[in-house]
Amino acid sequence: MDPRDDNDDDDLGPDADAEPIIRELRAEMVRLQAQIDQIAAAAHDRAGEIAILRARLIELERRLDAIHARHRRALKIWIAIAAAYGSAIGLGLSYLFHQ
Repeated sequence: MDPRDDNDDDDLGPDADAEPIIRELRAEMVRLQAQIDQIAAAAHDRAGEIAILRARLIELERRLDAIHARHRRALKIWIAIAAAYGSAIGLGLSYLFHQ
């Protein structure tokens, strides 16, 4: 026989009180680890989403820069056209007044 089997008050000792606490703590640890895994997975998904959004933002900024460049070129052309019309009108008026 095992000497530990003879002692019936082992169930009432400090180890008996610790077992439910240990089981409870282990369950809590498993629950917390599951939460950590969920948060890590969400962070990983977010990182992918952030990378996609950054790529889209860079593409939009590139397109916006192209639109601004096109607008500046068009504005320069319109200024040149306005200057040409102004000169033509000025020359025409000058010709009419000097005759």
